[in-house]
Order: sequence, then structure tokens, then C-alpha cells
Amino acid sequence: MGLFPLINTIQHYPWGSTTGIPSLLGIENSAGAPMAELWMGTHPGGPSRVVLGATTISLRDFLQSDPTTHLGPGIAERFGAELPFLFKVLAAERALSIQVHPSREQAQAGFAREETLGIAVDDPERNYKDRNHKPEVLCALTRFEGLAGFRDPAAIRADFDEPEFSVDAAEPLRDALVRDEQPAAVCRTFLHAMLSQKPRQTGELVSCALALASRRLDGRPVENESINAPDSMARFRWIQRLTVQFPGDIGVLSPLYLNHFALSPGQAVYLAAGTLHAYLHGVGVELMAASDNVLRGGLTGKHIDRDELLRVVDCGITTPTIIDGCAQQPLRSRTNTPVGFSVSYTTPAAEFRLERIVLEGDDPVQVVREPTAQIALCVGGRTRFLGNGEAHTISRGDALFISGTHTEYSLSGPGELFLASVPLEVLDGCPD
Repeated sequence: MGLFPLINTIQHYPWGSTTGIPSLLGIENSAGAPMAELWMGTHPGGPSRVVLGATTISLRDFLQSDPTTHLGPGIAERFGAELPFLFKVLAAERALSIQVHPSREQAQAGFAREETLGIAVDDPERNYKDRNHKPEVLCALTRFEGLAGFRDPAAIRADFDEPEFSVDAAEPLRDALVRDEQPAAVCRTFLHAMLSQKPRQTGELVSCALALASRRLDGRPVENESINAPDSMARFRWIQRLTVQFPGDIGVLSPLYLNHFALSPGQAVYLAAGTLHAYLHGVGVELMAASDNVLRGGLTGKHIDRDELLRVVDCGITTPTIIDGCAQQPLRSRTNTPVGFSVSYTTPAAEFRLERIVLEGDDPVQVVREPTAQIALCVGGRTRFLGNGEAHTISRGDALFISGTHTEYSLSGPGELFLASVPLEVLDGCPD
């Protein structure tokens, strides 16, 4: 056997949508509870369960029973008896915190330091829960908005030179932005000044930002702003929204110094270690290295360690890495009939690879793949898997674990699915 249905965990974080994941799974949410993430993988915070006939077993225990067979020989040798990635559906109704993830070297050093200090892993003020880095890629299922990477210091300064910021609290921010240094050093000094504001100063700056946003948006209230507002005004629109969601939080100013991005369905964003970012709104499929290491810088009631964040963050001027996917690869049946296409979202991450497959008919297409574990998630229609005498059909919201040694099968639709896997070879870009 190589095809195994999965039962997955829903995480009920306060920022979650009440409709996104229920719609995908086809379930009721009569209580109106926020359903923020659907987790697929072996992460101890919400491991998937494998359906074996009338019983279930955690995916972690299942893999550990025969890692070479289920993960694939090369993967088990590199990563041990667990999946090195966590696969999610993320549904954000409210903004997530401004955050950054460490590199592997930073995570190892930080974890060792906090272990030496005797800080419990579940202590809310602990920064490093494990020794791993956390690169991530998110592919939009709906329009998806976020912030990532620093804007040019001159552009940031232009906003803080507006008359609404003619207050003493803004002086350290403006001073940081005119320093005769490299842009990365300027942004680091600016961020330090931003995160060093006292509560009274923070409230004053938030009021200034809201006044600026109101003027630039002609005084239109946030509830009348379209999600499809022009990008040139997006930072002001989000200042209004964040003021409502996080009143008095210094993170309300983040749209003035971080780049705004908007993904259409099928587009993805890749976030490397050190990239300061915040997801704002939308539903997407997210794939990341399995880690809990997060350093926060606003839009949160959780612990903020300013000094550690400043040690980890990459303050270089970077625009978000938007991935349209490698060129669509046409899929054909055995009779050479076009049946759909596949798209790969290539990143430099060694732990994961994301692929999207769209099947436009019920003619089967044959798949021959590398000997590496996969999780398939159906996000539309249905998909039938057939191989080695096994047959499984997954519908919208269903997930399937595919063992690493199950390297040949056929697919038929109509349906749309995402495949998460561990690459045997890491590519820097789309293959030729």
C-alpha cells in the first residue's frame, strides 16, 4: 500500500476566518469560531492521522514504523523519521503579527542559549522552540494580501515628512532615515527607533498615521474601502484596517515601512529567513520547514523581543519574491489528449517543494515521480488516484499521504490539487 487518507487538525487562532476553511472542507461552523489553519504533517502541535481501514494512527507514528518505505530512502537518511515540512491551509480574516524567522545557524545558537538559561520551551517569552529555520512559500487560493521586506528609506522618509507627523515622537524615526549609511543600516536604525517607542509615543504615532491615511484616502472610512483598492493606496488602506484590528499597536505603522503585496489565485510568495513580514488577509496554501521559531515586531499581544528581532532580521531593501510558478507543463492522457496542466513553485528550500495540478477532464494522466513522500490536498472538484492496485478519490478539502516508494500512479479529475513533497534535488530556479 502507498496511498493513505489523512485526518487533519484545524487550529482556531483569533485572526482566523470563520468561512474560509469550512468552505474548503464542506463543514458547518454554526458557532462562528475562527478557523485559522488546517495542518497536514507530523508537527507535534497538530499531527495528521492516517486512516488504516477502521482505525487511525498518527502520521508521526506511521512514518516511524517504516521511514525508508514511507518517506523514501533518501529523505529518511537526510531528515530522520519525520516530515521536514509542515503543509497548511491558512485563512486570515485579520492580520497576523509582524514577524521574522531565523536562519538555521541563528536558530541553533538561540536554542542553545535559551536551553542554557533554563527557559522552558513552553514559556511565552521563549523565542526559540527548536533548532530549525523556517523558510515558507504561500500560494493564494483567493486574493491574498501581505507585507514583506523593507521599502526604500527615501520612500519611507517621504511619508514621515508629511505634516501629520509633525510631532516630537516622529523625530527619531526621521533622523534614522537621513543617516549617511547603507540602506540596510538605515532601516535597522529606523526599526530600532520604531520598536523603542513608549506607549504614549506609540499612541501619538498611530494617530498621526491614521490622520495621514484619512487624508490620502479622502476621508473614506475603512469599511467602504474595496479589497481591490489601487496598490498605490494600499498602505493607507491597511493603516485604517489595522487601527481597527490592533488599536494603539506600533505595528499599525508597518505599511509605511514594509512593502505591500497582493497575490491573485495561483500566485505565490516565498519568504526566506530574516524577511520581516505580516500576512494581512486571504486564504492560501502554505508550505514551510517544520519549525515554531517566530520573533514578533507588532500587531500582537504576544512577547516582543526587540533586541533579538534586530539581530535576526535582514534589513536590506527587498521586494517580495512573487512566484507565478514555472511555465505550465501540459498534462496529456495515454491517447495524447490534453487533460490539464501542472505548475511548480520553485524555491531554494531543501525541506519542501510545492506543485499545483489542474485536471480538466476524467481521462487519466500517468505520473512518474521521485521516490519521496508527498501530501496531496484537493482544493476543487475531485481527483482519483490509481496505482499498484489501489484506488482513492479525494474531493475538495480531502488530503492523501503518498508513500515515498509509491512512485507511479495515474490521476483523473476534473479537479485541482496541491502536492507537497521533499525534493531530492534543490533548484535555484525553474528547470530549463
